[in-house]
Amino acid sequence: MKPSKFQFLNPYLVEVNFVTNPDFISGKNDDDVEMQNVFNVQVRKSKNENRANVELTLETNAENDQAPFKLKIKVASDFKWEDLSDERVESMLRMNAPALLLGYMRPIVAGLTNSSNFATYNLPFINFKE
Repeated sequence: MKPSKFQFLNPYLVEVNFVTNPDFISGKNDDDVEMQNVFNVQVRKSKNENRANVELTLETNAENDQAPFKLKIKVASDFKWEDLSDERVESMLRMNAPALLLGYMRPIVAGLTNSSNFATYNLPFINFKE
């Protein structure tokens, strides 16, 4: 096995906002609460280098006043590549990069929710191709 021609530098947390709903009554049906996740991917490519900054933003329950909490979190990383077609780079930046960033976001969300008085929320796997 050899390293990929598409690499990333240290992912980092850009923003996090976690607010509990004081009107939410925790009980037997906590597992029945449907979380509403909205993801946004922002890609900023360098004009003269094979580099880009990718940000993945998640807003959970932004429109759901019945949910136990609202969450906004953004993580980012710089990506670099060599010897890849423009089409391949676009695919990697739009699908692979956010999937990788989601892996860094997941334990932060689990840790935040685990520290609350609600059940730990584990982000589901996401298909960024669709």
